[in-house]
Amino acid sequence: MKIAKSFALVFLLTGSLSYLSTPLLAQSMQTGLDRLNGNALIEQLADQRKAFNKNHSNHILPKSAYIINREKLTLISFNGLDYYVKNNRVIGIRGLKLSDTVLSQITDKLLLLDSTQFKQSELSNMEHFSPKVDFQKIRNIDRQFMLTLKCLSSTVRDIAALTKNENPSLTVENNIAKMRLPNIDKAREKSKEQTLVSLVK
Repeated sequence: MKIAKSFALVFLLTGSLSYLSTPLLAQSMQTGLDRLNGNALIEQLADQRKAFNKNHSNHILPKSAYIINREKLTLISFNGLDYYVKNNRVIGIRGLKLSDTVLSQITDKLLLLDSTQFKQSELSNMEHFSPKVDFQKIRNIDRQFMLTLKCLSSTVRDIAALTKNENPSLTVENNIAKMRLPNIDKAREKSKEQTLVSLVK
């Protein structure tokens, strides 16, 4: 009789824990995380670089900063979508049920652009300290930097547009793989002729 009661108790506890696991996971993702406005961050990085290029007299170089690369659990909002990021990976988007494969594809696209804009900012800053400063080189790097931020902005806007359909999760699942990775160099060459970024596989 005691054994039967013990089994019943274990079964009841197991069932309760499995029932609570999903809400508890969602709750844990809501607490103890940093919140960032991704669109504002992109705009801030662009504005800082523009302001510095207009007025070099203060000699305070714009600080390079990552947007997506975050180790701590962070909620980053882009165009109305909340991206959960941890350990430099997009681990979820609020309100969407996405496979690990699609989340990995989203991560790859966003991290490519984020890493590129950071490196370009660093290169531009380092060139200012060069004994023989090449201002033409700096201008080229800064154009690349600004273009990369535009690419990042248009990419998150395109992802947000996929969620406007009747079944947003399915639409994102089916279309993320079709979004190609931006080729920054080719986009720079054509930036005067078109507003959208030229993309390559």
